[in-house]
Amino acid sequence: MRFLLSCLILCLFAIASYGQIMFGMDTVPASSFTKWQTSTPKAYEGVYHFGESEWESDFVVVVSNGVVTAQIRSGGWAKNPERWKKFYQTLTNVKIIGNRFYSKETEGDFVTFFYEGEKNYGLRVKKLWSVSATKQQVEAGTRTGPLTNYFGGSYPQASYKILKPAELARYSKEQLALMRNEVFARYGYAFSKNEKMRLYFKKQEWYQVEKVSLDLVLTPIEKKNIVTLQAAEAQAALPK
Repeated sequence: MRFLLSCLILCLFAIASYGQIMFGMDTVPASSFTKWQTSTPKAYEGVYHFGESEWESDFVVVVSNGVVTAQIRSGGWAKNPERWKKFYQTLTNVKIIGNRFYSKETEGDFVTFFYEGEKNYGLRVKKLWSVSATKQQVEAGTRTGPLTNYFGGSYPQASYKILKPAELARYSKEQLALMRNEVFARYGYAFSKNEKMRLYFKKQEWYQVEKVSLDLVLTPIEKKNIVTLQAAEAQAALPK
């Protein structure tokens, strides 16, 4: 822990003195960053990883049918019982204009930069959420992979794509119910009043029960999909 704190202090000193940008526990010269230009905001969609060890977090950007959502997923050690607890913060008033990212909670820009000879596509932000951040701090996160590999479950699309009734018509009522409840399960919802779902998700490696307020963490896309899935379930239950 002392080593990590020492590294952090050195990084902050470098930022203040030499125009460096934090990247993990290292720094990158501000001059190494260039504007990442694309023809559509959809190209910026993905998971951006920030920090390392106890300060690491994922910044998830989703773009679907013109709707942009962003969510910070991090963690920390909890007691009784001792375990790694997951935290979620869904940002509000999210929009992308050009290569700029805006929200009520933070803002930044999509950039490219070289680190150890390798080109990275990333997001550079200020107003950081990390407990180790200062008001002057700027940090860059690198895009790590597609959303399809990030969300757990058999139907991850319910968390990163606005679903259409027509594409849901091929699913059974049971499949639609599972798709809808997977959205809740990704946040650790306990299903205390749904024994069938509780037992099912208990067997899934990616599932971890958390005390969470779904109204606060569900993204606008997920909320919209839940309504669509409920309607599709009702339709699937009708006599053929």
